[in-house]
Amino acid sequence: MENDRYYVMGQMVEAVSLLAASGKMHTLLPEIRSNLVMALRDAKTPDDVAGIPGRLTAVAGRITAPAYPAWGASFYTALILLEVRRIRPEIRSAMEIRYTPEIVERITRLGMRIARLDIREGDPLDIILKKTMREGSLADLFYTEGGFAREGAVIITGAGAVAVARTAVRIAEAG
Repeated sequence: MENDRYYVMGQMVEAVSLLAASGKMHTLLPEIRSNLVMALRDAKTPDDVAGIPGRLTAVAGRITAPAYPAWGASFYTALILLEVRRIRPEIRSAMEIRYTPEIVERITRLGMRIARLDIREGDPLDIILKKTMREGSLADLFYTEGGFAREGAVIITGAGAVAVARTAVRIAEAG
């Protein structure tokens, strides 16, 4: 367990470095900024998920993190990741980027599987995720179009924080 904690923290630090090195990644940040999270192998609660306190933000055209990763630092994104892990336990990391129809189109052009999350008032996230499954499989990327007082987002998932960061940079660089 202790080795996994170090592994997760190393993944998070390396992933933030990859995001910061991209000259285009800042263009994918939502207005509410973004978080990157990674779960322990046996994560059960948001406290078992590392995130970036204060969220990722852009300064002078580059992604930056205001603090080192910390356990339990992102409650909402951690909850999304934990629900995804119920269906696909090999997924250990997630990140939100900005939603636009053009970004969804770009993701599709890159050959990545993306699914629309049909969020209806009162539906629990596990039901929403199960509705997006195709042929018994859950996509690696999801999007919500937003709504009243809610910004849309694309959620990238992957086996680790570095893989998620690489996907995010690939999307940014293709734009």
